Amino acid sequence: MTAPKYVGYIAMSLDGFIADANGSVAWLDPFNEVLASDGGDGGYGDFIAPIDALIMGRTTYQKVMGWGWPYEKRPSYVLTRNTGFTGDRIAAAGDINILRAAIEDAGHKNVWIMGGGETQRVALDAGLFDTLRVFIMPTLLGQGLSCFAPGKQHNLRLTSSEQKPGGILQIDYDIED
Repeated sequence: MTAPKYVGYIAMSLDGFIADANGSVAWLDPFNEVLASDGGDGGYGDFIAPIDALIMGRTTYQKVMGWGWPYEKRPSYVLTRNTGFTGDRIAAAGDINILRAAIEDAGHKNVWIMGGGETQRVALDAGLFDTLRVFIMPTLLGQGLSCFAPGKQHNLRLTSSEQKPGGILQIDYDIED
């Protein structure tokens, strides 16, 4: 069996926040509108097409379920300390090792590690990420939820960068360590 590919795909402000101080991502709306102004989706469709499972933290899961599940039939694997956590679209919940084993047992091939910042850090420190795509939005939030929670250093290798409409910068990395 081939090991799954774990990918990151996340937007952050120039000062490193993925959500504002209230946990809202509404600050991204104007940038999403700019990306969609030409009738496209900023490359999201190409990104999501091969994804067959998602890892997210419990708070992100609850927020997404409040919006309505936008990921079609893709299952979620929810990182949580809350043993016995269940819900719609959850294939497994628990610590990162439980999620990794469940994903491998299910035979998933392409897994999106969504976040939030604690989830990004736990997955990074567990060596899950193969690639990381970060969209840097041209704004300074000043405070909020960090893209990555504090943790140990990891070295990255830049594989590409691209300027998107509206001053958005897409940066792609491979994880070196």
